[in-house]
Amino acid sequence: MPIPGLIVRHAARWAVLWGVFILVLTLMPVSDVPRWTWADVIHLDKFVHAFLFGVQGLLLGLALANLRPQEPPPVLFAWAMLAAGVYGAVIEVVQQWMGQGRHGDVLDLLADAAGAVAGYAWLRWRHRRGST
Repeated sequence: MPIPGLIVRHAARWAVLWGVFILVLTLMPVSDVPRWTWADVIHLDKFVHAFLFGVQGLLLGLALANLRPQEPPPVLFAWAMLAAGVYGAVIEVVQQWMGQGRHGDVLDLLADAAGAVAGYAWLRWRHRRGST
């Protein structure tokens, strides 16, 4: 399935918007976050972290490929993966620092990094197929 042209052409804008969306979700006071017992049992928040940062890495990779077409895409995708992972780490530090019931979590950071790696892997796969 091809990536919609609107996303590819405006990937930098989408990456910024998605980054703001992540920031709002991850820094909102814990009292505003719904709690479901079953979600804690299956660690749903880790899957959410992986998804959020996987999409961020994917959008950043597309944005970099658009902004620097002379560079080899796999290198740009790797930079995007690193940027998404660092963004996740910064958010975990800010959560620890700001309070409001939030705290930095190494497992959240690992989920962020796993998502960034998954976004990188997907972009590399699509690039090898000639789809990005």
